[in-house]
Amino acid sequence: MIPLVMVLHIRKRNGHFVRLWLPLFLLWLLALPLLILLLPIYFVACAIGGVNPFRGIWVFWTLLCAVAGTRIEVDTPQSFVFMHVY
Repeated sequence: MIPLVMVLHIRKRNGHFVRLWLPLFLLWLLALPLLILLLPIYFVACAIGGVNPFRGIWVFWTLLCAVAGTRIEVDTPQSFVFMHVY
């Protein structure tokens, strides 16, 4: 399943923090018409490059689905940043 939500949590050392819930499903809805318009260009580029276009789409889809569950933590002297993709 593709990632649908990303949580971004930023905490400063002085105690202030920001927690953002970013709905990625809205990004996918906005990107879909653009991807459909670019699909013929993609097929032409694959034909020129000798790449199987369906395999390319499959690899991209697999990588996109693998992003779900990613956790990134960055700890600096000034702040702490945590990102989790659901």
